[in-house]
Amino acid sequence: MVKRSARLHLALTVYLWLISWIPLGNWNRQREGTLFQALMSGRGIQAEDWGMLLFVTLPCVLFWLAYKRSSFWFALPALALDIVWLAMQIQSWWLPYIFGTDKRWQLAYAKGPTTKLLPSFGNHVAPDGMHFVIHVLLAAALITGAAGLRQIKLAPGMETDEGPSGPSADRGKSQTKCEGAITRE
Repeated sequence: MVKRSARLHLALTVYLWLISWIPLGNWNRQREGTLFQALMSGRGIQAEDWGMLLFVTLPCVLFWLAYKRSSFWFALPALALDIVWLAMQIQSWWLPYIFGTDKRWQLAYAKGPTTKLLPSFGNHVAPDGMHFVIHVLLAAALITGAAGLRQIKLAPGMETDEGPSGPSADRGKSQTKCEGAITRE
């Protein structure tokens, strides 16, 4: 699970950098445009843009280190950041979709056409496709990350998430646990 979560965090980070930099039409049409568009227009990249990129990249780096080092202490802050970010996404997108929203949000959201995977109805504004994919990847990274965190905590010193019956056992390598460390014979 640790490896899966590290890969999901990487996929999420690559996706976020892609949609932040490259204009993809209605998929990532945002009021302020992409970072590439900001550079081309002479507006430049603002400190808040770099902060956002750092915020979305940090969990990936931390979880990759957690995977490589089997470290509970790298995984924990990564998952804490994921939880904060998911809470922000739920508050910004899913609560307005489920419970409806005011005119101000509807007007702000209607600044340009975006691709939607779910229908909007009445004052219930659906998250756009770009954010929907972010939410799916974030939830998957968080769930597998929590399972991986548990795995690290229960089996300190584990190097992979495959276990003795996984692919490493099929390659003819056996693992023995010796005082909390894995040795390969």
